[in-house]
Amino acid sequence: MVDVSIIIVNYNTKELIKACIQSIYENVSGISYEIIVVDNASSDDSISMLKTDFMEVKLIESGVNGGFAYANNIGIKNSNGRYVFLLNSDTVIVKDAIQKMVEYMDENKSIGMLGPKLLNKDLTHQTSISGFPSFKREVYHMYKLKNVLKIPFVKSFFVKFGGKLGSKDVQQYMKNFQRIEEPEEVQVLVGAALLVRRSVIDDIGMLDERYFMYYEEIDFCLQASKAGWSRVYYPYAKIIHLIGKSSEKIGAITFYERYRSMILYFRKNFGNLKEIQVRINLVIALSFRVIGLSILQIFNKSQIIKNNKKVYGDTIKMAVNKSAINMNRY
Repeated sequence: MVDVSIIIVNYNTKELIKACIQSIYENVSGISYEIIVVDNASSDDSISMLKTDFMEVKLIESGVNGGFAYANNIGIKNSNGRYVFLLNSDTVIVKDAIQKMVEYMDENKSIGMLGPKLLNKDLTHQTSISGFPSFKREVYHMYKLKNVLKIPFVKSFFVKFGGKLGSKDVQQYMKNFQRIEEPEEVQVLVGAALLVRRSVIDDIGMLDERYFMYYEEIDFCLQASKAGWSRVYYPYAKIIHLIGKSSEKIGAITFYERYRSMILYFRKNFGNLKEIQVRINLVIALSFRVIGLSILQIFNKSQIIKNNKKVYGDTIKMAVNKSAINMNRY
């Protein structure tokens, strides 16, 4: 058994995964590890590159794009590590991050999951933690009320007093904007780089494959919490996460699946009544967006506006169609 099994899911990220694996070889020492790449039916040259440049890597071709949880579970089933490290292909290991994380977990047996400090390409801080989704917070998101945090004095107020407003939800969310310099227990760790103790998986099982993308690590952290395993943010380990730049054009699949997963999360963990509330609010919120874009289209015939309007419409259809949220997707 090796110390850590590093599992990377690949889907058409040839250059990114190449840089990721190279960073592992260049920076990880002092511990035993294996690298397992699960390919989700890529159509680029990823597979041939991996077979040629990284023959030591255990490559598993899934044959279908089953999503993040689906592919990671394949990797977990074929892993031998005391720890499982779920790592995005668009990450770069910084120095001895993985060794530090393994050593810290070895010293703290009650910790089930450990997450590093994620950095942007320019080494600025990136969101590394989160709170468990609540109905209230999702409403804020649907109606874009979180945009008020772009106002400096509003953001500063909530960073300073969020924990004193009587809301653990606000307190956890605002931790993203605070400087946390010491290891701290949190609710949710971002799945881009997540170290998991093997006994946690033995205890609660693997990721829920019904989530195609989004919410899978949130649900995973919630199940760990219910089983008594702590999740700790570990800022002494740093990993660069090369997330894509934002665009005015909304990605149809990512937007649709984000809200599909949200509905599934509330159905699974809070029951049918809360699911119905979430669906109703989603339909209302997106209807307002469609109306707004329809008015804007009178003066602007942009293809982006047309695209975004269609994405909102398709997501509304999903929200009113209960069968679209299939609890037995795979």
